[in-house]
Amino acid sequence: MTREERIHLWSALSDVFVDTEVDYGYIARQVAGFGRATVKAAFYEDVAPACYSNMLAPIPPVWTGFDSAWLSETIEQTQAARRSSILRRLRDRLFIAYLRRALKAEWAKIEQELDLEP
Repeated sequence: MTREERIHLWSALSDVFVDTEVDYGYIARQVAGFGRATVKAAFYEDVAPACYSNMLAPIPPVWTGFDSAWLSETIEQTQAARRSSILRRLRDRLFIAYLRRALKAEWAKIEQELDLEP
């Protein structure tokens, strides 16, 4: 997968974390060309760690969409940090395990829409 394709995937999935009504059908259409396992891994391991805090803020700073340059830079820095430190990798695995529970309903909605895609 090219960097541009990864950024497209990450940007589409980041819409789950904005402070507006989420259009899961739109997200599914944007990611339909990627394998299900790839989309799921990108959602939980890349996008959620970068964007989850927006969902927790009393007044979320991102309402309409994450800047794709910021998003890709943040995710790529996190990936590099994981490769360089065993402690960071362990911490991230624990956080991702938490995110898998916390965002189970959101992933189910994406998956449901993906099942409707031809």
